[in-house]
Amino acid sequence: MTDGPSAARRPLIGVPGMWSAKVQGMRFAGAAVAVGVLAGIDRAGGEPVVLFPGSSESAADQVARLDGVVIPGGADIDPRRYGSEPDEHYWPADYPGQDDYEAGLLRACLDSGIPTLAICRGMQLLNVIHGGTLVGHLAPGEIQHRGAEHPVTCEPGTLLAAVLGHAPVRTSSYHHQAVERIGAGLRVAATAPDGVVEALEVPGASLLAVQWHPEDLAEASATDHALFSWVVEAARTRRATESHREQTKTLEVLSL
Repeated sequence: MTDGPSAARRPLIGVPGMWSAKVQGMRFAGAAVAVGVLAGIDRAGGEPVVLFPGSSESAADQVARLDGVVIPGGADIDPRRYGSEPDEHYWPADYPGQDDYEAGLLRACLDSGIPTLAICRGMQLLNVIHGGTLVGHLAPGEIQHRGAEHPVTCEPGTLLAAVLGHAPVRTSSYHHQAVERIGAGLRVAATAPDGVVEALEVPGASLLAVQWHPEDLAEASATDHALFSWVVEAARTRRATESHREQTKTLEVLSL
């Protein structure tokens, strides 16, 4: 027995939109996703699905219809979520509920085991929901993290190293917040030469979280493309496994 049409379709990869007060070409507010993220998913063989951050549906129900999720970069996480206070560097989201929505989405992803790629803000939010803290604003140093490229080294034995290899990889960086105290149950999977945490993992989970923006270079960079390929192929495998499990249950019922 084949897995049927559902196994043949492109994996559906959900991407939460960033609720923006103004989007060019729209009269009112819009929900925006970086084209590079959508293109990265498409190039890897997935079908991106933009998720509405103001949905009345639960995050768990949204995730249940998807095969994978990518949490993209965006505005700063409210410092009050990790015990700090906003300062002059704070760049808030337009929608006050954005942090809560994406935090709920991340928890639903972890609970369901759905393959997840978290990018920049997504990685920072993963750390915060596990009780970690952030540096509110990185001071200028030997490595430029905002609007620059720099190398990143993966930690041996991590899922990230299995996907990208152990050699340093070139990354496109655009952030001014950074991980400070690591959240409970998280593992550092990569660092920059200055020690800034560049990737986190949840051991045993189908999740990769990176500080850099793989969508910036994915069209030409094999390592950045590999991150999108990983989430799409992991989503495809998960869907095929679930489809097979459902067919097996159906056959068992019919045989009674």
